Amino acid sequence: MKTCKILAAIMLVAASVLYAGAQSNYGEFKWGLTGGMAFANMNQLGDIDKDKGKVGLVGGAFMKIPLSHKASIRPELLFNMKGATLKEVVQGQENKGRYSLNYVEIPVSLDFEFMGIFDLHAGVQGAYLLGNSFKLNGEKIDLADDVLKKTEFGFHFGTGIDLGNIGLHIRFQQSLTSFLDKNKTAGFDPRNWGITLTGAYMFIN
Repeated sequence: MKTCKILAAIMLVAASVLYAGAQSNYGEFKWGLTGGMAFANMNQLGDIDKDKGKVGLVGGAFMKIPLSHKASIRPELLFNMKGATLKEVVQGQENKGRYSLNYVEIPVSLDFEFMGIFDLHAGVQGAYLLGNSFKLNGEKIDLADDVLKKTEFGFHFGTGIDLGNIGLHIRFQQSLTSFLDKNKTAGFDPRNWGITLTGAYMFIN
């Protein structure tokens, strides 16, 4: 029993220190590095079915520019892997197309900190296509340059926990524009969406 009381007291002190440290960082300019896993998929598929999503990497740098004691603007520069595998049955034969799309992405969020450690953010993002790969039934096919759009735009929102310099975050993002030119794809107009799980290290000035 005595040991349990000692451990509880240590945990309470540690939590108080973390809370106080986080409170003292409110309203300060911060920048840092972030990285983690991207769980990508697609929607707005029309008559095409989803087979499975794509698991990739996301990472880059960010800043938190204070607007007030608890609110800030958060611009980021990220590398983000997106894509999915889609399927369609044509004349009794199932065909699977696997898209792999690599983007450099610039999200800009309005970020709120509260209760010392919690974070809520939402905003918009633009992305530029760096590279792509497409496989039809396992065979690589080069898509024409005018079929793929180089840019896409969308929105995102997320939440997380910031403990001093360390942060853990989850984010949902949805593209509002297609990565394909529907005039070249018989009206097929898919959109990227996904969930990212990231860790971050912040430098506080």
